[in-house]
Amino acid sequence: MNRPLIAITPGDPDGVGPEIAWKTISARNWPHEQVDLVVIGAREPFDRMGVAVEETTIAELAQGARPSASSGPKVWIIPAPLGPKRRLAKRFSVEGWQSGWAIETAAFLAKKGVVAALTTGPISKERLQLGGYPYPGHTEFLAKLCRVKHVTMMLANDQLRVSLVTTHLALKNVSRALTRELLRRTILHTETHLRSWWGIARPRIAVAALNPHAGEAGLFGTEEIRVIGPELKSLSRRPGLRMTLSGPHPADTLFAKHVQADVKERNDAVICMYHDQGLIPVKLLDFPRTVNVTLGLPIIRTSVDHGVGFDIAGTGKADPSSLQSALRLAVRLISNKGSLP
Repeated sequence: MNRPLIAITPGDPDGVGPEIAWKTISARNWPHEQVDLVVIGAREPFDRMGVAVEETTIAELAQGARPSASSGPKVWIIPAPLGPKRRLAKRFSVEGWQSGWAIETAAFLAKKGVVAALTTGPISKERLQLGGYPYPGHTEFLAKLCRVKHVTMMLANDQLRVSLVTTHLALKNVSRALTRELLRRTILHTETHLRSWWGIARPRIAVAALNPHAGEAGLFGTEEIRVIGPELKSLSRRPGLRMTLSGPHPADTLFAKHVQADVKERNDAVICMYHDQGLIPVKLLDFPRTVNVTLGLPIIRTSVDHGVGFDIAGTGKADPSSLQSALRLAVRLISNKGSLP
Protein backbone atom coordinates (compact mmCIF):
# COMPACT_ATOMS: atom_id res chain seq x y z
CA MET A 1 0.00 0.00 0.00
CA ASN A 2 1.27 3.47 -0.90
CA ARG A 3 2.31 5.71 1.93
CA PRO A 4 0.43 9.00 2.32
CA LEU A 5 1.63 11.74 0.01
CA ILE A 6 2.18 15.31 1.21
CA ALA A 7 2.53 18.22 -1.20
CA ILE A 8 5.08 20.91 -0.36
CA THR A 9 4.77 24.33 -1.99
CA PRO A 10 8.13 26.03 -1.34
CA GLY A 11 6.65 29.50 -1.82
CA ASP A 12 8.47 32.35 -3.49
CA PRO A 13 11.23 31.00 -5.77
CA ASP A 14 13.62 33.75 -4.68
CA GLY A 15 13.07 33.17 -0.95
CA VAL A 16 14.34 30.55 1.48
CA GLY A 17 11.50 28.13 0.71
CA PRO A 18 13.35 26.01 -1.86
CA GLU A 19 16.39 25.76 0.42
CA ILE A 20 14.43 24.61 3.47
CA ALA A 21 12.45 22.20 1.30
CA TRP A 22 15.68 20.59 0.10
CA LYS A 23 17.18 20.54 3.59
CA THR A 24 14.03 18.79 4.80
CA ILE A 25 13.93 16.27 1.96
CA SER A 26 17.59 15.41 2.44
CA ALA A 27 17.51 15.36 6.26
CA ARG A 28 17.25 12.29 8.46
CA ASN A 29 15.60 13.87 11.49
CA TRP A 30 11.96 13.74 10.47
CA PRO A 31 9.66 10.78 9.64
CA HIS A 32 10.53 10.08 6.00
CA GLU A 33 9.46 6.49 6.45
CA GLN A 34 5.84 7.53 7.12
CA VAL A 35 5.09 9.64 4.02
CA ASP A 36 6.22 10.55 0.52
CA LEU A 37 6.78 14.16 -0.52
CA VAL A 38 6.05 15.91 -3.80
CA VAL A 39 7.19 19.49 -4.36
CA ILE A 40 4.95 21.80 -6.39
CA GLY A 41 6.59 25.00 -7.57
CA ALA A 42 9.39 26.49 -9.63
CA ARG A 43 12.18 24.07 -10.57
CA GLU A 44 14.85 26.68 -11.26
CA PRO A 45 15.85 27.31 -7.59
CA PHE A 46 16.62 23.60 -7.12
CA ASP A 47 18.65 23.48 -10.32
CA ARG A 48 20.52 26.53 -9.06
CA MET A 49 21.37 24.62 -5.87
CA GLY A 50 22.66 21.73 -7.96
CA VAL A 51 20.47 19.10 -6.29
CA ALA A 52 18.94 16.00 -7.88
CA VAL A 53 15.52 16.71 -9.41
CA GLU A 54 12.94 14.34 -10.91
CA GLU A 55 9.82 15.72 -12.57
CA THR A 56 6.30 14.32 -12.39
CA THR A 57 2.87 15.51 -13.51
CA ILE A 58 -0.61 15.96 -12.11
CA ALA A 59 -1.82 13.06 -14.26
CA GLU A 60 0.91 10.74 -12.97
CA LEU A 61 0.08 11.62 -9.36
CA ALA A 62 -3.61 10.98 -9.99
CA GLN A 63 -2.66 7.51 -11.22
CA GLY A 64 -0.83 6.76 -7.98
CA ALA A 65 2.76 7.55 -8.97
CA ARG A 66 5.40 7.77 -6.26
CA PRO A 67 9.03 8.91 -6.34
CA SER A 68 11.31 6.24 -7.77
CA ALA A 69 13.79 4.52 -5.50
CA SER A 70 17.27 5.98 -5.77
CA SER A 71 20.62 5.88 -4.05
CA GLY A 72 20.14 9.34 -2.56
CA PRO A 73 17.61 12.09 -1.83
CA LYS A 74 16.06 14.06 -4.64
CA VAL A 75 13.38 16.68 -5.25
CA TRP A 76 10.34 15.01 -6.81
CA ILE A 77 8.53 17.94 -8.37
CA ILE A 78 5.62 19.15 -10.44
CA PRO A 79 7.40 22.17 -11.96
CA ALA A 80 5.55 25.45 -12.21
CA PRO A 81 5.38 26.90 -15.72
CA LEU A 82 7.84 29.69 -16.43
CA GLY A 83 4.95 32.15 -16.60
CA PRO A 84 1.35 32.58 -17.70
CA LYS A 85 0.42 32.67 -21.37
CA ARG A 86 -0.04 36.41 -21.08
CA ARG A 87 0.93 38.94 -18.45
CA LEU A 88 -2.00 40.06 -16.36
CA ALA A 89 -0.77 43.60 -15.69
CA LYS A 90 2.01 46.00 -16.61
CA ARG A 91 3.58 45.62 -13.16
CA PHE A 92 3.72 41.86 -12.94
CA SER A 93 5.61 39.32 -10.79
CA VAL A 94 6.36 35.97 -12.42
CA GLU A 95 7.58 34.68 -9.05
CA GLY A 96 4.28 35.67 -7.43
CA TRP A 97 2.37 33.98 -10.23
CA GLN A 98 4.40 30.78 -9.80
CA SER A 99 3.74 30.86 -6.05
CA GLY A 100 0.00 31.24 -6.66
CA TRP A 101 -0.03 28.55 -9.36
CA ALA A 102 1.64 26.13 -6.96
CA ILE A 103 -0.88 26.81 -4.21
CA GLU A 104 -3.79 26.38 -6.62
CA THR A 105 -2.38 23.12 -7.96
CA ALA A 106 -1.63 21.67 -4.54
CA ALA A 107 -5.05 22.62 -3.19
CA PHE A 108 -6.69 20.98 -6.21
CA LEU A 109 -4.77 17.76 -5.58
CA ALA A 110 -5.65 17.85 -1.88
CA LYS A 111 -9.36 18.38 -2.58
CA LYS A 112 -9.28 15.42 -4.99
CA GLY A 113 -7.59 13.25 -2.38
CA VAL A 114 -4.49 12.76 -4.53
CA VAL A 115 -2.34 14.21 -1.75
CA ALA A 116 -3.23 13.69 1.89
CA ALA A 117 -2.08 17.11 3.07
CA LEU A 118 -0.55 20.38 1.95
CA THR A 119 2.42 21.99 3.66
CA THR A 120 3.26 25.48 2.50
CA GLY A 121 6.47 27.48 2.45
CA PRO A 122 6.72 31.27 2.74
CA ILE A 123 5.28 33.57 0.07
CA SER A 124 5.72 37.26 -0.60
CA LYS A 125 2.20 38.63 -0.25
CA GLU A 126 3.12 41.63 -2.39
CA ARG A 127 4.48 39.42 -5.17
CA LEU A 128 1.50 37.07 -4.91
CA GLN A 129 -0.84 39.95 -5.61
CA LEU A 130 1.40 41.29 -8.39
CA GLY A 131 1.21 37.79 -9.86
CA GLY A 132 -2.54 38.10 -10.23
CA TYR A 133 -3.73 36.51 -6.97
CA PRO A 134 -5.54 39.21 -4.94
CA TYR A 135 -5.27 37.64 -1.48
CA PRO A 136 -3.58 38.89 1.69
CA GLY A 137 -2.14 35.47 2.49
CA HIS A 138 -2.38 31.68 2.28
CA THR A 139 -5.26 31.46 4.73
CA GLU A 140 -7.64 33.60 2.72
CA PHE A 141 -6.44 32.17 -0.61
CA LEU A 142 -7.02 28.56 0.48
CA ALA A 143 -10.43 29.40 1.90
CA LYS A 144 -11.40 30.75 -1.52
CA LEU A 145 -9.96 27.74 -3.36
CA CYS A 146 -11.81 25.35 -1.04
CA ARG A 147 -15.02 27.38 -1.25
CA VAL A 148 -15.09 27.78 2.51
CA LYS A 149 -16.45 31.06 3.80
CA HIS A 150 -14.79 31.03 7.20
CA VAL A 151 -11.51 29.57 8.45
CA THR A 152 -9.32 30.15 11.49
CA MET A 153 -5.58 30.73 11.56
CA MET A 154 -3.78 28.93 14.39
CA LEU A 155 -0.08 29.06 15.29
CA ALA A 156 1.12 26.14 17.40
CA ASN A 157 4.22 24.77 19.05
CA ASP A 158 4.81 22.50 22.05
CA GLN A 159 4.41 25.38 24.52
CA LEU A 160 1.52 27.44 23.16
CA ARG A 161 -1.30 27.43 20.61
CA VAL A 162 -2.94 30.68 19.55
CA SER A 163 -5.97 31.18 17.29
CA LEU A 164 -6.61 34.53 15.66
CA VAL A 165 -9.99 36.23 15.48
CA THR A 166 -8.69 38.67 12.83
CA THR A 167 -5.65 37.99 10.67
CA HIS A 168 -4.07 40.15 7.96
CA LEU A 169 -5.73 43.40 8.84
CA ALA A 170 -4.47 46.88 9.66
CA LEU A 171 -4.52 47.43 13.41
CA LYS A 172 -6.77 50.47 13.06
CA ASN A 173 -9.46 48.22 11.50
CA VAL A 174 -9.44 45.45 14.12
CA SER A 175 -12.04 46.98 16.43
CA ARG A 176 -14.50 47.48 13.58
CA ALA A 177 -13.99 43.91 12.34
CA LEU A 178 -14.39 42.32 15.78
CA THR A 179 -17.88 40.84 16.16
CA ARG A 180 -19.50 38.29 18.41
CA GLU A 181 -20.11 36.01 15.44
CA LEU A 182 -16.46 36.09 14.41
CA LEU A 183 -15.26 35.49 17.96
CA ARG A 184 -17.70 32.60 18.40
CA ARG A 185 -16.59 30.94 15.18
CA THR A 186 -12.92 31.23 16.15
CA ILE A 187 -13.55 29.68 19.56
CA LEU A 188 -15.65 26.82 18.17
CA HIS A 189 -13.16 26.08 15.37
CA THR A 190 -10.43 25.92 18.00
CA GLU A 191 -12.41 23.73 20.40
CA THR A 192 -13.43 21.29 17.66
CA HIS A 193 -9.93 20.84 16.29
CA LEU A 194 -8.28 20.57 19.70
CA ARG A 195 -10.53 17.60 20.34
CA SER A 196 -10.36 15.95 16.92
CA TRP A 197 -6.75 16.68 15.96
CA TRP A 198 -4.95 16.89 19.29
CA GLY A 199 -7.17 14.44 21.18
CA ILE A 200 -7.98 16.82 24.05
CA ALA A 201 -11.37 15.73 25.40
CA ARG A 202 -12.22 18.99 27.18
CA PRO A 203 -9.94 21.80 26.02
CA ARG A 204 -9.08 24.74 28.24
CA ILE A 205 -9.40 27.87 26.12
CA ALA A 206 -8.48 31.35 27.34
CA VAL A 207 -9.61 34.47 25.49
CA ALA A 208 -7.41 37.55 25.41
CA ALA A 209 -8.84 41.04 25.74
CA LEU A 210 -8.38 43.56 22.96
CA ASN A 211 -7.56 46.60 25.11
CA PRO A 212 -4.98 47.27 27.85
CA HIS A 213 -6.09 45.93 31.24
CA ALA A 214 -9.09 44.29 29.49
CA GLY A 215 -10.48 47.78 28.92
CA GLU A 216 -10.45 48.76 32.62
CA ALA A 217 -14.28 48.71 32.84
CA GLY A 218 -14.59 50.74 29.64
CA LEU A 219 -11.95 53.34 30.46
CA PHE A 220 -9.57 52.11 27.71
CA GLY A 221 -12.14 50.68 25.31
CA THR A 222 -15.51 48.95 25.37
CA GLU A 223 -14.98 45.89 23.15
CA GLU A 224 -14.68 43.67 26.23
CA ILE A 225 -18.04 44.94 27.51
CA ARG A 226 -19.88 44.98 24.17
CA VAL A 227 -18.43 41.98 22.32
CA ILE A 228 -16.02 39.66 24.08
CA GLY A 229 -17.58 39.36 27.54
CA PRO A 230 -21.18 38.83 26.36
CA GLU A 231 -20.14 36.20 23.80
CA LEU A 232 -18.12 34.25 26.36
CA LYS A 233 -21.10 34.25 28.72
CA SER A 234 -23.38 33.07 25.92
CA LEU A 235 -21.04 30.24 24.90
CA SER A 236 -20.54 29.17 28.52
CA ARG A 237 -24.29 28.64 28.88
CA ARG A 238 -24.54 26.35 25.85
CA PRO A 239 -25.82 22.87 26.70
CA GLY A 240 -23.29 20.10 26.18
CA LEU A 241 -20.35 22.47 26.37
CA ARG A 242 -17.12 20.50 25.85
CA MET A 243 -14.55 23.10 26.81
CA THR A 244 -13.49 25.25 29.74
CA LEU A 245 -13.69 28.86 28.61
CA SER A 246 -12.25 31.90 30.41
CA GLY A 247 -11.66 35.58 29.73
CA PRO A 248 -11.36 38.22 28.59
CA HIS A 249 -7.87 38.29 30.11
CA PRO A 250 -5.42 41.19 29.85
CA ALA A 251 -3.00 39.94 27.23
CA ASP A 252 0.14 41.20 28.94
CA THR A 253 -0.36 38.97 31.98
CA LEU A 254 -2.16 36.10 30.23
CA PHE A 255 0.92 34.87 28.39
CA ALA A 256 3.22 35.39 31.37
CA LYS A 257 0.94 33.24 33.53
CA HIS A 258 0.75 30.62 30.79
CA VAL A 259 4.51 30.21 30.66
CA GLN A 260 4.88 30.19 34.45
CA ALA A 261 2.15 27.59 35.02
CA ASP A 262 2.79 23.89 35.36
CA VAL A 263 2.48 22.24 31.94
CA LYS A 264 -0.60 20.27 33.03
CA GLU A 265 -2.32 23.48 34.16
CA ARG A 266 -1.70 25.51 31.03
CA ASN A 267 -4.43 26.53 28.62
CA ASP A 268 -4.69 24.32 25.55
CA ALA A 269 -5.14 27.40 23.36
CA VAL A 270 -5.43 31.16 23.61
CA ILE A 271 -7.81 33.15 21.40
CA CYS A 272 -6.20 36.39 20.26
CA MET A 273 -7.97 39.37 18.77
CA TYR A 274 -5.39 40.36 16.17
CA HIS A 275 -2.33 39.10 14.34
CA ASP A 276 0.63 40.31 16.39
CA GLN A 277 -1.14 39.80 19.74
CA GLY A 278 -0.87 36.06 19.13
CA LEU A 279 2.15 35.71 16.89
CA ILE A 280 4.62 37.62 19.05
CA PRO A 281 4.33 35.36 22.12
CA VAL A 282 4.10 32.06 20.23
CA LYS A 283 7.14 32.87 18.11
CA LEU A 284 9.05 34.23 21.10
CA LEU A 285 8.57 30.91 22.89
CA ASP A 286 9.75 28.72 20.00
CA PHE A 287 10.13 30.44 16.65
CA PRO A 288 11.97 27.62 14.82
CA ARG A 289 9.34 24.96 15.62
CA THR A 290 6.12 26.97 15.39
CA VAL A 291 3.60 25.81 12.80
CA ASN A 292 0.79 27.67 11.07
CA VAL A 293 -2.29 25.45 10.67
CA THR A 294 -5.60 26.42 9.06
CA LEU A 295 -8.72 25.28 10.92
CA GLY A 296 -11.99 24.83 9.06
CA LEU A 297 -10.73 23.71 5.64
CA PRO A 298 -11.84 20.41 4.07
CA ILE A 299 -8.13 19.66 3.52
CA ILE A 300 -5.18 19.45 5.87
CA ARG A 301 -2.89 22.45 5.55
CA THR A 302 0.12 23.24 7.71
CA SER A 303 2.78 25.86 7.11
CA VAL A 304 5.98 27.46 8.26
CA ASP A 305 5.58 30.42 10.60
CA HIS A 306 8.19 32.68 8.97
CA GLY A 307 8.61 34.86 5.93
CA VAL A 308 10.47 34.58 2.65
CA GLY A 309 13.85 35.68 4.01
CA PHE A 310 15.05 37.37 0.83
CA ASP A 311 18.03 38.72 2.77
CA ILE A 312 19.46 35.25 3.48
CA ALA A 313 18.14 33.33 0.47
CA GLY A 314 20.93 31.50 -1.32
CA THR A 315 23.36 31.77 1.60
CA GLY A 316 22.68 28.33 3.05
CA LYS A 317 21.73 29.85 6.41
CA ALA A 318 17.98 29.14 6.32
CA ASP A 319 16.67 26.99 9.20
CA PRO A 320 14.31 24.18 8.07
CA SER A 321 12.97 23.51 11.60
CA SER A 322 9.58 25.15 11.04
CA LEU A 323 8.98 23.29 7.78
CA GLN A 324 9.96 20.00 9.41
CA SER A 325 7.61 20.74 12.33
CA ALA A 326 4.84 21.58 9.87
CA LEU A 327 5.34 18.25 8.14
CA ARG A 328 5.33 16.36 11.44
CA LEU A 329 2.04 18.00 12.36
CA ALA A 330 0.62 17.17 8.92
CA VAL A 331 1.56 13.51 9.47
CA ARG A 332 -0.24 13.60 12.82
CA LEU A 333 -3.35 15.17 11.34
CA ILE A 334 -3.41 12.64 8.49
CA SER A 335 -3.48 9.86 11.07
CA ASN A 336 -6.51 11.54 12.72
CA LYS A 337 -8.30 12.24 9.45
CA GLY A 338 -11.20 9.96 10.30
CA SER A 339 -12.14 12.25 13.16
CA LEU A 340 -12.00 15.52 11.23
CA PRO A 341 -15.00 17.79 11.89
